[in-house]
Amino acid sequence: MNTETVDPYVALAAEMSLLGRRLDAMSTDLVRLRAAAAPVGPGPAPAVEAPLWSRSRDARSVGRVASDIGPECPDDVDTSAAGPARPAPSQVGAPVGAYAPDPRSRGVSAPGASTPGWPSVAGGPDPAPAARARSAISGARLLAWVGGGVTLLGVVLLLVLAASRGWFSPPARVTTGALLGIALVGIGLWLHRRENARAGALALAATGLATLYLVVAAATVLYGYLPVVPALLVELLVAAAGLGLADRWRSQLLGAGVVAGAALLAPVIVADWRLVALALALQLAALPVVLRRRWHVLMLLAAAGPVLFGSAVGALVAVNEEAATIAVVLGSLAVSLSTALPAARLLALGPVAGLVAATPVPVLATAAALGDWGGGAVAAVAALALGGFAMTPGLDHLLRTVGITAAAVALFEATLVAVDGSGATVLLLGQAVVLAVLAAVLRSRLPLNIAMAYGAVGSLLALAQDAPLAALVQFPAFPYHQGGQGVLLTGAGVSVLVLVLAVALLVAAGRVDLIRPDPASAPLWVPIGVVGLYGATSLVVTVALLVSPDRAGFTGGHAVATVSWTVAALVLLARGISRPALRITGLVLVAAAVAKLVLFDLVALDGLARVAAFLGAGLVLLAAGTRYARLVAEAENEKEEPDGVPADPS
Repeated sequence: MNTETVDPYVALAAEMSLLGRRLDAMSTDLVRLRAAAAPVGPGPAPAVEAPLWSRSRDARSVGRVASDIGPECPDDVDTSAAGPARPAPSQVGAPVGAYAPDPRSRGVSAPGASTPGWPSVAGGPDPAPAARARSAISGARLLAWVGGGVTLLGVVLLLVLAASRGWFSPPARVTTGALLGIALVGIGLWLHRRENARAGALALAATGLATLYLVVAAATVLYGYLPVVPALLVELLVAAAGLGLADRWRSQLLGAGVVAGAALLAPVIVADWRLVALALALQLAALPVVLRRRWHVLMLLAAAGPVLFGSAVGALVAVNEEAATIAVVLGSLAVSLSTALPAARLLALGPVAGLVAATPVPVLATAAALGDWGGGAVAAVAALALGGFAMTPGLDHLLRTVGITAAAVALFEATLVAVDGSGATVLLLGQAVVLAVLAAVLRSRLPLNIAMAYGAVGSLLALAQDAPLAALVQFPAFPYHQGGQGVLLTGAGVSVLVLVLAVALLVAAGRVDLIRPDPASAPLWVPIGVVGLYGATSLVVTVALLVSPDRAGFTGGHAVATVSWTVAALVLLARGISRPALRITGLVLVAAAVAKLVLFDLVALDGLARVAAFLGAGLVLLAAGTRYARLVAEAENEKEEPDGVPADPS
């Protein structure tokens, strides 16, 4: 009897092959049991897990080696449900991918493969039917909402055209619209109980509620069935019912549909201050729902109506409706700020900041249309309200900044609307000085920025009308020679404010680190310095004209101005030994004084004034040079000598 030595590795491979086939048989039985236990009904087929040999590359490799040398799978094992049949042992040398399951099979797919209508190894249904279903639902939802908008437009046309052309009787028109709205809401409530019909239910309910809102508006404005105040209460109840339904269904889309549908078509029915009141009722009704559900989109949508309608109505305010218009736009401001305060703790800051920034627009439009002291008072009330909002304890920095900026804009408009001419210039410059001092005390950049804006406008007004450049370069000084002492006094006062403002801005900018002792901040302090120099020159010349309103006063004033420039340059050079910015400013001022001497004083001045200007400026420059050289030498000696060791007297 011949015996052959069996390679132990071959025997091990055979055993592993047999073990793999047994595991395949067990997985097939599990698949059959799962298929038998699965409920029969519509929907995608349940996910089927692939056999172990199809999910493990290492197992497939071992199976291939074992199948080449081991016995075949038993005949009683049906592997059709688990994928394509495995190759026979005779298929030795087949490519590696030959044993992978065929993705086109209606059984278990290969890893990563997906067959339409059949489950994949990942355990989920094919995404193509789900995508088609979502697309169909989106299309149905869009169709339903478009139908709702068209229906609303039809209701409005029925109410308006029937009133203008005498169709039906007024009670029939109102009753028809009300019944249609109630029917739409009822159908929406009925459909909402079905899961697959809720998209249409939202559109129907929103259309019905907006219809009821517009019917009440038409009954009040077009037919006079209700006074304004009771009508607004009814409108508030209808809007509260619609938004309460949106809150119960937890659908921001429904709330937005009610608000947008009622607000967009309300201008077809009413166009005066009552339009703002209707939109304001929607905003009031939306407030508790916005805060409860934290729906910032609904908040902005509800606030858009009062802002847009208030701006349009306020800009075209009628004479006999001023009180009502002022009341509704101020009410809109109050409601929006009352919404922003709690919303700042619940919602994202960006939408709340946008609400605060937009809410004063109707008030400002109304103030501009009213004009005079009445318009200024309305804008001042808005400024106070916004300032109080900004000073609320615990308010976020972003909202505080937006509130203060909006208050500054309102105050600016109040100033320009209430007064004009020199009064506006004085008020703007005075406010700028106060804000600059406040910025220096608080070390805050926001009031400094507002002070710069106010000061820029005030300085331009001063340059144009109160202290014009023409009054400084020619004699008789226009317009001082036309108005006499009063104009000169106004010019002197404005010049003082310009000079004080420049000094306050420089100090405040230094306190908040916007201006540093280096040339890098020159783009900021150079314009401020030029403004201050202009204010000082205008002040000197104007005071000289007040003392002597003739050419002698004019030339003497310029001589004093030139000398004062050189004195200021000396002070800056003395303080600028260790501060490059001051030193550079002093040198620039010296150059400006010399340029003024040569280009202006030499030509415009004559006689004693010309001599005084040159002698005074020259002596000051000599003193400045001597003093500056000594200070520089002392500074250099202090740097060379060690600390605590006196310098050599020799």
